[in-house]
Amino acid sequence: MEVNESIMQAQAQISKGALLNEAHLKTTTETIKEITPFGIRAEVNLTGEVVGPSYHARSVSTLLGLLKTDGTGDWEGKAYDITKEGDIVIGTSHGTLKMTGPYTNRSEGEIIFMTQSPKLSWLNNKKCRLEGTVDSLAGEVHVKIFAL
Repeated sequence: MEVNESIMQAQAQISKGALLNEAHLKTTTETIKEITPFGIRAEVNLTGEVVGPSYHARSVSTLLGLLKTDGTGDWEGKAYDITKEGDIVIGTSHGTLKMTGPYTNRSEGEIIFMTQSPKLSWLNNKKCRLEGTVDSLAGEVHVKIFAL
């Protein structure tokens, strides 16, 4: 009963637009997968930390994106987060990006979560909005995740 009550409390406390988490990630590898007349398809692997009111965790992500020659792009991502308690949260995401400088871009999109953690089960199938900034020269990515 106690777990169900805390799940219900967590769901009740989350309003549309509420910040769920922030991810602070570093690029570990970048691979050019394909060069096309439309742009470059690349894969980026990231690791870092997720902090926020939902949970704190170590995060690993892989993004596959198309950076178009006009400075815009599309991407899709896969991620898993592992909390200090051993809870695992998996996310799949997709979105768009726009270059804001020679080595920077802003990104936005959606993410959907899955977990078997009773404590975090309120995240299951929850669609959230994400906003991110990327500094490719520094290899840093900062993402904010908001409830929809």
